[in-house]
Amino acid sequence: MKIGKKTVLLGMLVLLCSFSLGFMVQAKPADRTVIDFDYAMWVSGFPEKDWMTNGGIYQARNTPHIGVVTFSVSDFSGDFFYCGNVMLNFATWNGVGGGYFDFNGFYGEGNAVGFVGKMHFKIKSGYLTGIFNCFGTGAWEGQLIKGTLEGGLGGPYIAQLVIWT
Repeated sequence: MKIGKKTVLLGMLVLLCSFSLGFMVQAKPADRTVIDFDYAMWVSGFPEKDWMTNGGIYQARNTPHIGVVTFSVSDFSGDFFYCGNVMLNFATWNGVGGGYFDFNGFYGEGNAVGFVGKMHFKIKSGYLTGIFNCFGTGAWEGQLIKGTLEGGLGGPYIAQLVIWT
């Protein structure tokens, strides 16, 4: 079966038109709220288990931490609880960690808000960078909350929180 030149030309024209119409239609940007803040966090108890490997890597399981928002341009305040694991090479100050992350506080005109989820981080030369993925509670119930954090080991840390509505 042979396809004629006119059929091929017509097909290419239809395809080209559909592409150009597709580029003119854009998806509506997602509704989201972005909050930048600083926080401090401290170890608030002993790890469930900790040890040093023969290779000099410190490992700790289920170490509780508490924290507080220390600065925010927006009306954002509250307390953090984190319980997690870490593997850290004391010779290089490189490592990884992660665990359960919980926030309870206030946003805006005194609305009780919170989020619960997981945080994961890397440590390179004593500088921590990480992400958290959480689900909202309180006024943020049912919303997906993602964020980034960074700072030197022991804090203070800076973070950005994105609430997807």
